[in-house]
Amino acid sequence: MPKAQMDLANLDFSRTYSFEEFELINEQLKTRSLEVNGQPVNLFDLDKNGKLFPMPQATVCMEATVAEIVRQLGNWNIQTRQNGLITTSQGGFNFSVEGRRTIGAPDVSFIPKSVFRQLTELQRWTFQVGTSVQLGWLIDPINRRIWVYKRNQHGNVYRRERVWEDVEGGDVLPRFTLEVRMIEEAISQESSETSSENEELQIDCPECDATFSDSYTFTKHCTNEHARKRHRT
Repeated sequence: MPKAQMDLANLDFSRTYSFEEFELINEQLKTRSLEVNGQPVNLFDLDKNGKLFPMPQATVCMEATVAEIVRQLGNWNIQTRQNGLITTSQGGFNFSVEGRRTIGAPDVSFIPKSVFRQLTELQRWTFQVGTSVQLGWLIDPINRRIWVYKRNQHGNVYRRERVWEDVEGGDVLPRFTLEVRMIEEAISQESSETSSENEELQIDCPECDATFSDSYTFTKHCTNEHARKRHRT
């Protein structure tokens, strides 16, 4: 029996779509192209009222911003031995609001190891459960603004605007600091540091007898041979 199809060329954004229809539309978009109001779209979110919310393709600077945040978060995840799970905008979450399913895909997310290990195999591969978000950041590198979302003691979400400066992860991301200077350098391709390609280095690993002539190889060694190895033991 042929698999059901949705007519992507005639989507009605004023109607309510079922969760099954929503999944089918995003599945078809993996091999199809679609434009909404002149913008290419390759993914939809589903709001609490069952309405489709188009997610336009990201610009190169926005993707560079996301990549830099993922890099910083990934380094912290390994170096502090959190061993959690990091996803990007292709990782959707069920943000249930008042019992109504809302599917969203944040650009970057972190799931603690303790939370991920409690999920069943079905929950890991479907949207079977809701999401209890403890901390959210909205990063706007164009206007140099940051908004922090948290829950108060009653469980209600509140938002606080911050100036463009480093952000601490607090109790949710212990010892993590998002360095905005690194984001600026990523999207401007201008570094505050200068180095010579012919500069000779000698870096001794503080945990073993290995010696390295460049920072990249040294960092890779520390990650694979010391930080990651401690996860597994």
